Amino acid sequence: MRWESILGTLGMALFVACSGAVAPSGSGGLPPSSGSGAGHSGAGGSFGSGSSENGSGSAGGTGSGSDIGVSAGSGNGGGAGTGSGSGGTSGSRSGSSSGSKGEPTDAGADSGPPPVIVGGKCTTPPSSQYIPAPSGTCPTIATGTITVSSQQVQIWAGTGEPGPLVFYWHGTGGSAGEAAGTFGQAQIDAVVAAGGVVASFNGSTQQGTNTGDSVWYTGDFAMSDQIVACGIQQKRVDPCRIFTTGASAGGLQTTWMAYARSGYIAAAASLSGGMTGAGGFNLDPPPQDTTNVVPAMAVHGKEGSDVVVIDFAVASAAWEADVAKRGGFSMDCNTMGGHVSGPPQISPGIWQFFKDHPFKAKPEPYKAGLPSVFPPYCVIGPRGADGGAP
Repeated sequence: MRWESILGTLGMALFVACSGAVAPSGSGGLPPSSGSGAGHSGAGGSFGSGSSENGSGSAGGTGSGSDIGVSAGSGNGGGAGTGSGSGGTSGSRSGSSSGSKGEPTDAGADSGPPPVIVGGKCTTPPSSQYIPAPSGTCPTIATGTITVSSQQVQIWAGTGEPGPLVFYWHGTGGSAGEAAGTFGQAQIDAVVAAGGVVASFNGSTQQGTNTGDSVWYTGDFAMSDQIVACGIQQKRVDPCRIFTTGASAGGLQTTWMAYARSGYIAAAASLSGGMTGAGGFNLDPPPQDTTNVVPAMAVHGKEGSDVVVIDFAVASAAWEADVAKRGGFSMDCNTMGGHVSGPPQISPGIWQFFKDHPFKAKPEPYKAGLPSVFPPYCVIGPRGADGGAP
C-alpha cells in the first residue's frame, strides 16, 4: 500500500487528534503542553513542482541613495535584483532568468554588474539570485490581514528602517492567530519594535508536494516569496534577517523551508517538527543555496511522548544530524514533555536565536555556549532523540 493511501486513511483521524495540539490564540490562549499534532508526511518528490516554483523574468534595476529596487518578474525562478549606492548604482542587468524545480538560474549575469542588496545586518547578504521578484501587484505590508496567492496572511509590521521578517506556520487545525500564543505576543511586539514583520499564514494553496499531514505544501513557499519580494521593495524587510518557525505540521513546513529557501532563510526554529523520512521517502529537498546551511533550533518533547503517528523527537534528531553532516550549527531543546510542549517558556529563546543568527553568521555566535535566556534543557546539538549522541 502506498504511503499516500495510508495518509488518506488517517487524514480525518489526524485532523481531530491534532486540532488540540496548538490552540489558535486569538483569545490569548496558549497551546497545551501536551496533546496531538501533525501526522505522517505525504509522498516524496522534489520541491518546486507546480507552476509557482518556476518562472521567468527580467533581472535588473536601478538604485540611488539607500533605495532598494526589485526587478519585475514572476515565480521563484525569475531573477530579482536590488541596487543601491551613495551615488546611485546604474542597473544594466538584462536578460531572462528561468528556474527548473525551484532552482533559479541567472542567464543575464554577464550583461552587467550584479545588483547589490543593501540594509542587511550581516557580513554576507543573500545572493540576488535567490531574492524573489514580486508576482503581480504587491499587497501593502502593514499590520492587518493581506491576501497572497488567494490565501489570507496575518501581518504584524513595524515602521522605520527595514527590520527582521519572521514567518510562522501553524499546526493542524490551527490558524494564523496561533503565532501570538506559540511564537508569543511579546516576541511579535519585539519584532515590530525593531521595524520588522511577522507573517503568519492562515491556509494553504495545496499546490506542490505535501510537507506534513496534508496541511502545508511546497507551493505555499510562493506566498513567502511574495512577502519577501514586496517587503524588500517597500523597505519593510532586511534581507539579512529572514527567519521561519512553526509548530507540529508547521514545524515540518519550517524544516522543509530551511532547505527549500536556504537562499534567503537565515535561521529556522521548529516546535515538534524536524526532518521526515516516513515510508522510505526522503521528504526534505536539497538546499536551494548549498553554500548556506541554515542554523537549526529543534524544540521537541520526549522520545515516545512527542508522537502523533511519527515521533517528533526522532524527526528533530534527524534534522540536527543532517545539519551537522553539512557542516552547519544546530541546537536541541528537549522539553521531556509531550507534543508542542515548549511555549511559552521557550518562545523568548526562539527570538534570541533569530537575533543572534543573521544570514550566514560568522563566527558561530554560540560556539562558546548558549545565552542564559534558553531553558536548561537546551544544549548545542546535534543530540539524539533520547538525549544522547545522535
